[in-house]
Amino acid sequence: MIRRLSGKFAYWGTWIGFKIGCLAVEFLPRHWLFRLSDWLAALGYRVFHGFRKKSIRNLGVALGSQLDEAAIETIARRSLRNFFRACVEIGVTLTSSDEELREEIAVSGRRNLDAALAKGKGVIALSAHLGNFFLVGTRLTVDGYTTFVLVNQPRDGQFARLMDDYRLEARQKTIHARPRREALQELYQVLRHNGITVMIADEYRKGAGVHVKLFGRAVLARRGPATLALRTGAAIVPVIMVREADDRLRLVIEPELELVRSARSTSEIKENTARVTQWLERTVRTYPDQWNWMNIHWLDEFQDPAGPRDEEVQRAI
Repeated sequence: MIRRLSGKFAYWGTWIGFKIGCLAVEFLPRHWLFRLSDWLAALGYRVFHGFRKKSIRNLGVALGSQLDEAAIETIARRSLRNFFRACVEIGVTLTSSDEELREEIAVSGRRNLDAALAKGKGVIALSAHLGNFFLVGTRLTVDGYTTFVLVNQPRDGQFARLMDDYRLEARQKTIHARPRREALQELYQVLRHNGITVMIADEYRKGAGVHVKLFGRAVLARRGPATLALRTGAAIVPVIMVREADDRLRLVIEPELELVRSARSTSEIKENTARVTQWLERTVRTYPDQWNWMNIHWLDEFQDPAGPRDEEVQRAI
């Protein structure tokens, strides 16, 4: 009952916020909107105690040997500022033409994506909760790429439909991560037709996964991108949308990740998942103030590699 009510509140809160946001974007100058978002981010940093505490703790674990407390707090503050600015940019996108988006969001490394697509087996666009990750699929779509974004839907059906409507307005076609079997079928279909699927793969939490190291500490990584790439032959191409020094956005498309593909085995799933995680660590070290530091659950130590979690990996392939 409580969960159902919270879902309704989330729905109406998002709906009202969306309508107010659209009016604000339509009638207020953009620089006012960004000033307001920066002010709200500064206020939110004080109010959101859980965000502040966990972000600083995770930053300390990951980068504490290189940064002092003041630098860590600055990164945490700017991480929240990045998120609030991203929300404004989504609203701006809904009122922008394709031509305006091409002009406002530059693209680097397009030839890396084209080279991967030339192989004819589709591309898994590997991304993270970094910069304005919301708009990765949008920016690829306006350049004419057949792009679908894999999303975890809210439990509340009405809220989920609302979010789908927003994504469609932002030019994004989506694949729902649940039910899992249907999601896999849709992903296979897109890749079979040499399309692009955007996958956000940087949530290291409790549950099933592959044991890897991130910033020298043990985490459980999601095996989805590595498993899907081995099953379909698709390329994994890192794609992130970063905020530059002047706050303009740039879509950065990196070269295809080199994967182990000799056989679809448990060891290959683990090795390729580790490579995905190594890419993420390199990326976060480059843009630490643009990543969501709430996504990590550190494990105290690795479990026995012959244990039940490896059996889950074996079932996945």
